Amino acid sequence: MHHLAYVSRSLTPLDPLMLDDILDVSVRNNQRDGITGVLMYHDQLFFQVLEGGKQVVEHCYERIKTDLRHSGVSLIWSHMVEARAFAEWAMGYAGPEEIGAYSDDSFHSLADILLSKDTVPASECVALSLARLMYKDFKDCG
Repeated sequence: MHHLAYVSRSLTPLDPLMLDDILDVSVRNNQRDGITGVLMYHDQLFFQVLEGGKQVVEHCYERIKTDLRHSGVSLIWSHMVEARAFAEWAMGYAGPEEIGAYSDDSFHSLADILLSKDTVPASECVALSLARLMYKDFKDCG
């Protein structure tokens, strides 16, 4: 099993309909390819974790890098793991409303999360730690 996480910046603010379109296509493609993961969007920043077979995850990432709706695609994490962290989600999603609702308003954007030292165990990558925390909150409250 392979995990890959990246961040990027949206060229324009995305409204809920645009985000729904992105998620619909992602879910369809990920179900076809056996990929699971989570996408977070806030303040024109994307943060995404993809997991699945190495070849399909890397192919998906290459496709994402060519998407003209965003820029500055930066790989944060690419690593083999023993098991999926997001097996229940073809593509889970957390946007501004969800992030605020499930975080006790302790931050205002994804950038704040990434800067927070309290959320990251020393042994774990920032990206994976963040995604695990958000996923746990969603499962507990959903």
